[in-house]
Amino acid sequence: MTADSPVVLVVEQDFRELPALSERLVSGKYRLATCPVEAVALEYVRESSPAAVLLDARTLYLEGPACLDRWKSASGSTRILFADADGPWWVLMELQDADPGQVAIHPCGVQDIARTIEDLLSRDPARREVRDDRLAVVAV
Repeated sequence: MTADSPVVLVVEQDFRELPALSERLVSGKYRLATCPVEAVALEYVRESSPAAVLLDARTLYLEGPACLDRWKSASGSTRILFADADGPWWVLMELQDADPGQVAIHPCGVQDIARTIEDLLSRDPARREVRDDRLAVVAV
């Protein structure tokens, strides 16, 4: 990892898994930045265009897609991920730009959050939808 490695910005005041996430991301190809104050974090995103912003999913639950607009207006190239923790599991969510009613959901164990974030950021954010006769529409 170098000073010009892509940044993942965590905007959260009480992120219990931050030390583990930081250690795992640092050993990979991303740097981790944190900012608990949204207004300051938005300014950082405007100036620096990090690879991703990681927000608490409660922001999404309370505000809906409007919160995505706020972050995307700060930097259209930054990926916005929402994290929801429940015991040993995490769910990372990403709203699709084309249709804010569509949410890509990525479950993972606590120990795998850094790897899951790296995997998500290495993929194209545009998803194809595949129809499976046995299931509803599946995002791949």
